[in-house]
Amino acid sequence: MSWVIYFFGSGAAFFAGVGLVLAGVALVSFYRRGWSTAAANLCAFLGLALIALSATPLPYWLYGLAGAITLFWLVVERSRRKALLRCRKWIRAATAVVWLAAVAMEVPYHIAPTLPAGGRSRLYIFADSVAAGLGEPSKDTWPKLLAGSQSIDVRDHSQIGATVHVMLRKADELVLGDGVVLLEIGGNDVLGTTTASEFEQNLDALLVRVGGPGRIVVMFELPLPPFYNAFGMAQRRLAAKHQVFLIPKRIFVTVLTADDATLDSIHLSLSGHERMAETVWRLIEPAFGD
Repeated sequence: MSWVIYFFGSGAAFFAGVGLVLAGVALVSFYRRGWSTAAANLCAFLGLALIALSATPLPYWLYGLAGAITLFWLVVERSRRKALLRCRKWIRAATAVVWLAAVAMEVPYHIAPTLPAGGRSRLYIFADSVAAGLGEPSKDTWPKLLAGSQSIDVRDHSQIGATVHVMLRKADELVLGDGVVLLEIGGNDVLGTTTASEFEQNLDALLVRVGGPGRIVVMFELPLPPFYNAFGMAQRRLAAKHQVFLIPKRIFVTVLTADDATLDSIHLSLSGHERMAETVWRLIEPAFGD
């Protein structure tokens, strides 16, 4: 089951889906046998299904354009009309180009950011139970492990069951100084009753509240269930708007799907917290250097 979670949660399903569509185009372009059209259709439909289920938060207009071109290409491949046959090579090329453009737009979100050095010494954490644990006060969570292993001041504001709105209320009660602000929040919004518009409104307010001069804001991108693209689109829009460093979801999912890393596929075990502490430190360490 972990490979399924990784495949869809990390965004790999999107790239696999695009790969299948491109494989279909290649089949009918280089093989002129009867089976190639049927195989291309199968590849294309499987690819489109994986792309849809991946919930990759690219613009809807791009999906509409790419989907329309792909379906038109499949119609052309089965058509016997001379006018359509004459444009067959062009529609194949257009299908390949539009999906390669989608890949080019998505790839930057899978590259881990490099934080600027600044000699900071304080880390603020706003997170849910992935950081807070399940309520055992003696348990070593990854914020506690970071505080114990690194010479930094860790201010852990994580809370079991927290949503973005809960973290916004908590942030309103605090006076934040210089440092790095790390957000691992939103999973309970996605899995709960929060709408995408409410999520965006609350996250916008939270980023305004925790940002500011002297602070670097870093946020984990949310792994999304199928068809929850709107939450990811909102998160990416706001990260760009507030100049937030967005950590690729594949990094978070890699921790969750490691051997013995979780208790229930979401909440971290001790080894999961240790792995998360190491992962977080590798990402934020440059901001604490001179």
